Amino acid sequence: DHLRKAMGKKKKEELDKLKVSFMEGGKEKGHPDSMLEKIWKDWEAFAKYAFNKSHATCYAWVSYQTAYLKAHYPAEFQASNLTQNSSNMDELKEIMADCRKNGIKVTNPDVNESGAHFTANKNGVIRFGLGGIKGFGGNIVEAIIKERESAGAFKDPFDFMERMAGVVNRKALESLIYTGALDSFKYKRSQYFLPGKSGDLFIDELVHYSELYRNDQVDASTSLFGEVEEMKPVRPEFPELSQPEDTLALLQQEKELVGMYISSHPLDKYAFEMKTYTDVKLSALPELIDECQAAKKGRKVRFAGIITDSKDLLTKNNRKGRRITLEDDSGVYELALFGKDFESNINFLNIHEAIFVDAEIKELRYRGEGQFGLNVNKINFLGNLNEDRLAVLNLNLNVSIITPVFRKELLKLLKKHKGDTPLRLICYDANTGYRLPMNSKAAKVRVSQTLIDGLQRLGLTCEAELK
Repeated sequence: DHLRKAMGKKKKEELDKLKVSFMEGGKEKGHPDSMLEKIWKDWEAFAKYAFNKSHATCYAWVSYQTAYLKAHYPAEFQASNLTQNSSNMDELKEIMADCRKNGIKVTNPDVNESGAHFTANKNGVIRFGLGGIKGFGGNIVEAIIKERESAGAFKDPFDFMERMAGVVNRKALESLIYTGALDSFKYKRSQYFLPGKSGDLFIDELVHYSELYRNDQVDASTSLFGEVEEMKPVRPEFPELSQPEDTLALLQQEKELVGMYISSHPLDKYAFEMKTYTDVKLSALPELIDECQAAKKGRKVRFAGIITDSKDLLTKNNRKGRRITLEDDSGVYELALFGKDFESNINFLNIHEAIFVDAEIKELRYRGEGQFGLNVNKINFLGNLNEDRLAVLNLNLNVSIITPVFRKELLKLLKKHKGDTPLRLICYDANTGYRLPMNSKAAKVRVSQTLIDGLQRLGLTCEAELK
């Protein structure tokens, strides 16, 4: 009975005291030590999370309900799940990953579709809530939704600013632009931050126009001229985008305002390289270093990421160096290089570069005896790895899917991604188990995630063969 109470109330100290009498009593009854130890370990594990049958029944019922909702209303279920966990960024990322895995799109906030929280639309797409934008007041969110519901969808940025005049200020408008909440109006985010005809940034012209429009609406009711068109404020013209957008900079702004990348992750286009060449996530590096130090044994590691910050350093001995902040989809890691390591890798250490790092966890004597850390051996641009390290791209093809249409689409895709990497087509029959590898002499490709996605859509699986 003491044991039952100790387990029920999760009192580890009392459990430990009872182990001796349990082991001795068991031995007297002729039971082997190994069996007694196993039973006790099972009890210890159970005691960490034990509850009675009535609790178990309730949990089972809730589990059944949530499983049913996830199976039959996946977007709605996950939208609710995201809303419930909106204050826990790690949990949010896990749910978002589960959405991607199950083909559920989670998209940017949108002034014409988003609610205050995560919501699912009729197409099964989850919209990020306007209330999830950092520093965005609840009163503004409420006003946007109320106006949209009462007077219909906003037609364009001008219509939006006219109807939200006096509510949406410059800071709020900037947040909406950077998070993609105005993307549905078909203007590029960068266009808002280009100089307009007045010489001011277009965003400032737009805010100024909304102020004039609001004043005009107030004045029109008392003015002798009333609704005279010539007296009305004129909508500013959108500046033309003369060069490609800095997508990474825009994504960084998006992440700052909502806590994560929504439109896409800067490393999405390197998914093949990340899967093929890396063996550790950035978030796992600190724990891995601690494990190596505890075991007094080093190991080689390969990781990659995008540089989100880069700062020059100067030691007391006037040695030049640089500290970079590297980020992947798991987290961030700071890396500092000095002396020869810095000089030989300086071209790779600029902000917004996607890099691959060959390194080694080893004892670093300058930190003190027995102190382990990360020693960088070589850095490469992530986008160049396939040229340097990929020997052959193997395509596994089930012969049952071969049709004239399939052949035409495959040739079209390979032609579009022509390059220098050799291809090997491995035809197999799932019924007989026969496999026939065929090296392609004519077709060579430039391997990218776009190509891999295209091949997978056609029903092929890909395997990298390294040099």
